[in-house]
Amino acid sequence: MSRPMLRDEAGFTLVEVIVAFAVVILVLASVYNAVVEAYRGEARARVRDQALAQARAHLEVIGVEHPFEPGQSTGTYVSGVAWRLSITPVEALAYKGQAFRIVLEPLDESGNPLLRLETFKLSARPQEGR
Repeated sequence: MSRPMLRDEAGFTLVEVIVAFAVVILVLASVYNAVVEAYRGEARARVRDQALAQARAHLEVIGVEHPFEPGQSTGTYVSGVAWRLSITPVEALAYKGQAFRIVLEPLDESGNPLLRLETFKLSARPQEGR
């Protein structure tokens, strides 16, 4: 036969079980938030890397496949990332060509720059007398 349990030996009370569940829920919620933020950070990094690769390729063709046209222009890459381009002539001591300052900024969804690439390029001046 088993003896009856005393009040001190009765096990967990309802309050203790509820507190334990609350602690477990708080821990799981914080772990979930950390995982979600990690995924968001990874997605932002992937978009930024993609935008950087596209912007570098874009800069390479300016002055080669596309002429230097001073001013500002905008567009969107195939991946859906918008960009803003600024080409400004620069006074240079180079007698063989015209210098241009080129600033290219891929933009996020709200129109803020993801990054900023800036470079200078020379274009050949037309030969005089030919």
